[in-house]
Amino acid sequence: MLRCRLVSAGKLKTEVQNKQKRGGPIMELDEALKAIGFGCGQVLVLVFSSLANLLAVNETFGMSIVVVASSCDLETTAGQKSLMMTAMMAGMTISGFYVGYLIDIKGRVRILRWMLLVTILLSVISALMPEVYSLSAMRFLVGVFLCGPATCILGYMTEFSAPHARPPLVVLFSLGVGISLIYCPLVAKFFLPERICANEDGSYVVRSWRFLMMLYTLPGLFGLLGLWFLPESPYYLMSVKRKEETYEVLDWLCRRNRKQIEDLNIDLMDFPRDTIVAKANYFKLVWNDTIRLVKPPYCRDFMVCTLLSFGMFLISLGLGMWYPLLRNQDNSQHRLLCDVLSQPKNFDQPKSNVSATNEMPNFTDPLYYGIAYILFYFLALFLLVFISRKHVFVVYVSLAAACGLALNFIKEPIVILICFSAMMILPGVLIILVSSVLVDCMPTQLRAKALSLNKALSRLGAIIGCLLVGLLLKVSCLATLNIFVAYLIFCIILCFLLPK
Repeated sequence: MLRCRLVSAGKLKTEVQNKQKRGGPIMELDEALKAIGFGCGQVLVLVFSSLANLLAVNETFGMSIVVVASSCDLETTAGQKSLMMTAMMAGMTISGFYVGYLIDIKGRVRILRWMLLVTILLSVISALMPEVYSLSAMRFLVGVFLCGPATCILGYMTEFSAPHARPPLVVLFSLGVGISLIYCPLVAKFFLPERICANEDGSYVVRSWRFLMMLYTLPGLFGLLGLWFLPESPYYLMSVKRKEETYEVLDWLCRRNRKQIEDLNIDLMDFPRDTIVAKANYFKLVWNDTIRLVKPPYCRDFMVCTLLSFGMFLISLGLGMWYPLLRNQDNSQHRLLCDVLSQPKNFDQPKSNVSATNEMPNFTDPLYYGIAYILFYFLALFLLVFISRKHVFVVYVSLAAACGLALNFIKEPIVILICFSAMMILPGVLIILVSSVLVDCMPTQLRAKALSLNKALSRLGAIIGCLLVGLLLKVSCLATLNIFVAYLIFCIILCFLLPK
């Protein structure tokens, strides 16, 4: 039996080597992928990568539900709730650039598999923690390992497709955000009890919110199973001069797309890149690659994408702090948005016959929020048929800015809610799409590092947005709102500087 296996492996290797000696015209990897076309192979990579991305969004958004559901059981204060919410984000920020370095040096799928596995295990363990500080510590570790799937899975997915096919693929990949925004509250709605506290004895009980945290990891488990059988990125293999394995990956794609690689007569051109295999200590490699990101020819594209992504986080998450306040206000008097937010009525008072700390929140709004995300993603997919990706950015950011300007004047409650939601959702839709531009701009050996550094800097936008709302809302709501609008107008200019 062993001899048969060795013979089969030898035949496979010989077959692959023979396919390399076809003597066809030399072509770049982009041209080879274009010749292979789009088919079942790319669909498999898209589906399992999207499931891994769904885990990342579930872990982030789902925690906002878990914080409320566990408040009575863990007896959390406002500060402890903030700690639970931010622990994972801190872990992702700290580990971000090192994870990008590992993925660029050691391989895409190899690192992503193990990081997904450890993330799922740590998330399940965190659901069993008996008190808030141990739970927060485990969430920090979840963030350390989740950074890879959350940031670099997009780069892995796009590296199986030709450049012209990537923009619509990224939009389909981004649907995971909208699906997660529906999945998390929907599971919570049917799984959690109406009342948070089941008993008052303070003993450790495996309550339903703990199982909810485990359910949020389910898409990641399916994604992990799929990634375990997917091949390495052909771009990474070419960049580390493993050309024979690249042909095997291309053959894998051809077979799943019902083509024969020998019929395509592919003869790949070598990558003129040496930095990824250069021998040097870790700190020197990281420093050299970081410096390359802020020097020509990559500086302009990296800075434009980072400033744009920073603005998308700033506005979508900063405005998100206002949303619950706006939804709980009575605007029957048809006031301006800032009048509603600056002079809230009964916001701190619970509704009659409802305990503010013992009643689960209404999950209807998050469901509508997720549906809106999906609709805007499909709109972007439709627009890409007629206009370039850069002009889709211009349209979305311009609409968001127009909605922000309109909030200075309109008083109709429904129109205020629609404009406010659009101003918040449209930038959020573009977050992953900005990352796709960066994927196309950066060379293979810098791609994961660029994505990781971009996301780490962009998350500062979320922090600054929250601080702006928290500190300036009471001082001047109008000034705070128009700071967001001004940055949106600045982002319109940045959109025109994006590559096609």
